[in-house]
Amino acid sequence: MRLSPFGRLLALCAAALLLGCGACSSEAASSGPEDARPTPTEVAVAPDCAEGWCRVPAGTFTMGSPEEEWGHPARSEDQVQVTLTRPFLIQQHELSQQEWVAHGAPNPSKVKQDGTGNCLEPDCPVGNVTWFEAVAFANVLSQAKGLAVCYELGGCTGELGQGMGCNAVKLTVATLYDCRGFRLPTEAEWEYAVRAGTTTAFYSGDIKVYPTDTECNPDANLERIAWYCYNAGPRTHPVGQKEPNGWGLYDMSGNAFEWVHDHFTPGGYGDGPLTDPDGDIVALRRKPGRMISRC
Repeated sequence: MRLSPFGRLLALCAAALLLGCGACSSEAASSGPEDARPTPTEVAVAPDCAEGWCRVPAGTFTMGSPEEEWGHPARSEDQVQVTLTRPFLIQQHELSQQEWVAHGAPNPSKVKQDGTGNCLEPDCPVGNVTWFEAVAFANVLSQAKGLAVCYELGGCTGELGQGMGCNAVKLTVATLYDCRGFRLPTEAEWEYAVRAGTTTAFYSGDIKVYPTDTECNPDANLERIAWYCYNAGPRTHPVGQKEPNGWGLYDMSGNAFEWVHDHFTPGGYGDGPLTDPDGDIVALRRKPGRMISRC
């Protein structure tokens, strides 16, 4: 999947969050036998959304991008087949500033002296959020819903919404998929949610080829779905203004950086096929993603 230089690289805030809730169907609590796992042709792609949350069914997809795709990174997007055996709920749009402050945290979003940064309307994505604040906020939401928290943080300094950082973080359960509260998704879950059954560079179609990929250029397919360096101006934009993907999810490309659960691996995704990969819980690099949880 082609995300740069058009997609998340524009993101003018440090991070944005998308959250899933623990009110999934009972199907999410178990995975079927090997021969019952769905394939892409068996998964119907259609919006299944209510009250700002969308259900993404289990399925199999090809993660990464083909070598012949324009702008394909040399080593970090090798293709691998991934099967996700559990459906999940995911927030329909990036976490807004009004949703963040509603839980008592100060708004970390800001505009820099040069005029770049975050838009500051209530429905703008919350920005300038550390990875530790992302998982801490997930715990806040779990507690608010009476769910078990997914993360245990230690040695933290600073307050939520004020640049909080921690020396240690671990899951409160054996594996990421055992967590029934709010959590960050894996990179595989995020890309599966982005693609929504598509195999092109963007979920809206192929990428336009230019002589080099070092400059920001217009792309009709991308402009339909994303705020990026060519059309966004100096700041992020309110959520949900562009076309959604097949699952009904907005701003899956462009606008604000988002966090995922696992550490970015510059050597690629590894050998496949993979089933329910959960990666290492390492907060070292911004990656696009959304929060979800298993029931």
